[in-house]
Amino acid sequence: MTKSKIPACAAGRPACLTGKNSKLISIDSKTIKNKGIFIAIKGKRFDGHDFVEEAFRKGAKLAIVSREPKKLRSNYKKRLIVVKDTVKTLGDIAASHRAKFNIPVIAVTGTNGKTTAKDMVAHVLSSGYNVLKNETSKNNHIGLPLTLLKLEKKHDAVVVEMGMSGLGEIDRLSEIAAPAIGVITNIGPAHMEFLGTLKNIFIAKSELLKRLGEKGLAILNKDDRYLRNIKNLKCRKIYFGIDRSCNFQATGLLYRKNKWSFEIDKKQDFEFSLFGRHNIYNALIAIAVAREFNIDFSAIAEKISSYRQSSPRRLGFKNIRGIGILDDSYNSNPLSMECAIDTLARYVTRGRKIVVSGDMLELGKKAKTMHEAIGRMLASSPIDVLVTHGRLSAFMNKEAGRKGMGELYHASSHSDAAGFLRKIAKPNDVILVKGSRAMAMEKIIEEFKKGHQGARS
Repeated sequence: MTKSKIPACAAGRPACLTGKNSKLISIDSKTIKNKGIFIAIKGKRFDGHDFVEEAFRKGAKLAIVSREPKKLRSNYKKRLIVVKDTVKTLGDIAASHRAKFNIPVIAVTGTNGKTTAKDMVAHVLSSGYNVLKNETSKNNHIGLPLTLLKLEKKHDAVVVEMGMSGLGEIDRLSEIAAPAIGVITNIGPAHMEFLGTLKNIFIAKSELLKRLGEKGLAILNKDDRYLRNIKNLKCRKIYFGIDRSCNFQATGLLYRKNKWSFEIDKKQDFEFSLFGRHNIYNALIAIAVAREFNIDFSAIAEKISSYRQSSPRRLGFKNIRGIGILDDSYNSNPLSMECAIDTLARYVTRGRKIVVSGDMLELGKKAKTMHEAIGRMLASSPIDVLVTHGRLSAFMNKEAGRKGMGELYHASSHSDAAGFLRKIAKPNDVILVKGSRAMAMEKIIEEFKKGHQGARS
């Protein structure tokens, strides 16, 4: 195994406090192990403090709480550790455990693409390294620490995704993970309701870079107007991109048979089966990281080619009786919506192209105008049909019609939208389904599949 050029840890850490107990830490009373440590965390739907006794009954040795639970047996009370903030304590324990391992952590953040970029980096690095990564998009102040607590001696590197909705959150995640490499995919309009401006989103994402230190490495998108002009970084930086000259620039882009190919420095060809031109950026991130680990271009190309989308509802393809479904229902914002529409527009099919869009949430005061902008984009694209669902998407629908798009439908419910699709969709048609997570747009796919199969059985 070739040694990486990257420093193992960009910031010092205190001695680890967890030891072998890291495997025994759980925030779920259902999965607590014998002699485990239960951390009670209050969430949106459940409060872990209500399950402390259950955790003890299942064999927990200790419980970390922020208050003493009601009606707890006296012998259990002796095994409580009371702290001010259990979420912070979880992060502190994870940071301490991470510090035991002299290996690099690669942290990926950005408005769009971070889950796929993280997965592609881990996949490519697996050609020569044992890599730990966070599952799906468990990228917050709970999911990231739980990932780090899975670190073992067998691991050579960690790849984590970092998400946020406000200032200070990426800084805290970076404090916990102590990354050696920081990647920012792009800066776009998401969480505008909380952050207000693109500049604030940029500031929030850039908190990652300030934690890298002098020996760290920043990998940035040269095509992004905010990221290409970053100055005064203490760490080393390299750039990836398509439109501008940089360290890792994709050239010779070719889209054929619903596959993308490109080359770097006119020396190495790359090809992958993911939908969407935007995924070239994710591939470039994986290439840039892999080269820092001294992996040969040929080996990288082989891994890029073999990568398959593993995260659910992120532009995955389904076939329902000859009708194609591009399932991008995990989330939505203006930038990712534009990328998804571009993907459908380029898709080669003999049938019609249909967009089913739910609301793009957390856009604040600009929500109406941003939905209208997508409506205008749709009207000028080769998309044949637009189906919308949600209060905000109605603005998209109306604007698309005002700009000349002919076939439009606004659904009052998931089942209403699915019913409309069953009436109009024919074999060889391709349907893109997308919306913010709270819109649960995957239910439309489920209803469509159920009803479509039932009608033809």
